[in-house]
Amino acid sequence: MQTLQNTLSGAIQLFLHPPPLTGDQNVEYKGTVWHKDCFTCSNCKQVIGTGSFFPKGEDFYCATCHEAKFAKHCVKCNKAITSGGITYQDQPWHAECFVCVTCSKKLAGQRFTAVEDQYYCVDCYKNFVAKKCAGCKNPITGFGKGSSVVAYEGQSWHDYCFHCKKCSMNLANKRFVFHQEQVYCPDCAKKL
Repeated sequence: MQTLQNTLSGAIQLFLHPPPLTGDQNVEYKGTVWHKDCFTCSNCKQVIGTGSFFPKGEDFYCATCHEAKFAKHCVKCNKAITSGGITYQDQPWHAECFVCVTCSKKLAGQRFTAVEDQYYCVDCYKNFVAKKCAGCKNPITGFGKGSSVVAYEGQSWHDYCFHCKKCSMNLANKRFVFHQEQVYCPDCAKKL
């Protein structure tokens, strides 16, 4: 009885999946041959045939299933990153998704600033986000000259703009007197 079952099972398999014939369109990978229509995605079971596929262990995936299952997904749009892409703070992004929140300029490879999970190019940060210096009224960016800041009573100054109203002595990291919204050195403050 066992032999008859094995023979019938083998015959059914041969009927359903006859061996590939020379001249048929077949798929061969690492020494194994499939009929084109029998080579299917391990996930969605759709025929891969002679199309592109991705092997993972003993399984084979069509491009769509491979992207969904294994590709990194962009933090902003949540779509698969199939080529290129960038990483910022261990999070994957499409280069076209990692842009300034104000002007949409691509930020990959550029200087930028992050404020509360919003990303700004240098120009937009200066124009729309950065505090303005109480001395010169220009933005305080933290880039280059003026990266040191003096803050007092809700106002901010570039360190090189923080000087006595009367004698112009620089008061960054020195004692000062704040009188009627103005900064004075202790000597000039005595003469007020």
